Amino acid sequence: MFLAGFPIVEVGVVKPRLRALDEGKLSDNEVREKIKVGVVKLKEYLKLVESLMDTSTEGYLFGGDKPTWADFFLYPLLADLRAVPEWEVVTQRLIVWMKKMDELPAVKETSAGTLSIGARPTYSI
Repeated sequence: MFLAGFPIVEVGVVKPRLRALDEGKLSDNEVREKIKVGVVKLKEYLKLVESLMDTSTEGYLFGGDKPTWADFFLYPLLADLRAVPEWEVVTQRLIVWMKKMDELPAVKETSAGTLSIGARPTYSI
């Protein structure tokens, strides 16, 4: 389920938004119009993710004090999403989870070259 998020988050929202920002040809409103279907799917995906999260704790996705593979699959998608204005659709619960993930040594050690620190993807023509 978390792997299914890649086309929704990256292909549907993040990459088109970044391309438009980097090209500088479209206004924010034009970009929002261009990716609005992707944002609808993003909201549905995030709602599903949140419905699967453990409700008894503010731990990791499935509760507890240790992350699982699910945490490590979802984190990069939301870290990229955080680099674009559409981050505004993310709920407080997922924001709290992201902050918890941000503190993990594995996350800190692998952030070089990512959108979360300002890197940009290359685009093929």
